[in-house]
Amino acid sequence: MLEFHPVKQAQAPPARLAGLLQEAQAVLRKRGMASMDQYGDMLQWGLSREDGVWRKMHVFHPDWCSFDDRFWGTIHYHAGWIRGTVLLGHLEHYTYRADPDPAGDRFLHGQAYRLTKHTHQHPAGTVYELPAKVPHWIKPTALTLTFFEEQDTDEVSDLINPASEEIDEHRWTQEQADALLPELLDLIDARLATLALKA
Repeated sequence: MLEFHPVKQAQAPPARLAGLLQEAQAVLRKRGMASMDQYGDMLQWGLSREDGVWRKMHVFHPDWCSFDDRFWGTIHYHAGWIRGTVLLGHLEHYTYRADPDPAGDRFLHGQAYRLTKHTHQHPAGTVYELPAKVPHWIKPTALTLTFFEEQDTDEVSDLINPASEEIDEHRWTQEQADALLPELLDLIDARLATLALKA
C-alpha cells in the first residue's frame, strides 16, 4: 500500500558534511564522472553497502532533468526508507499523496490513483528522510551533488501515466558530463574551505 508522510528535514552538522564531501572528492578523483548511459537525468556512483543500507552519490544538472509531472507519468516509490544529504547545490523534492480514484491518471498494478504534490526545498546542507512507499521525485535547480542512502531492497516501482509521451532521449553526452569534473572538484574545495572556517 502506498503511504504518505511529510518529509523530515534538518541541517547536517558541519563535520558530517565535510566528511561526506571528502568521500565524494575521493570518489571523483579516483573514478571520474559516472556513465551517462545508466540514467539520463542524473549521474550515479555506487558506494560500499553497510548494514543493509545502499549508499550512493548523485550529481544532478538542471538542464539534464526535464521531468515535468504535469505531463509525464513516471513517479517512483521505494519499498524501503531513503535518506539524502544535499552536499552542493539545491533540490526541489516532490512527494505525492496517492489516493485511489477511478478517474485518476496514474496507475500502479492496474489501480488508478490521483496524485497530490507537496514541494520541499532542499538547499545545500539539508538532510532529508522519507519513509518507505512514499511516491517522490527530485528536481535540481542548480548543479547539485548529493549523498543518498536507501534501505537495501530490490523493490522500486513506478506510478505510470499511460497518456505520457515521455521519450528517454538523452540530450547530453558523456563528454559534457566529463567536463563537469573540474567544476565539481572546485565547488567541493570551496565548500570544504567554508566549513573549515565554521569549525
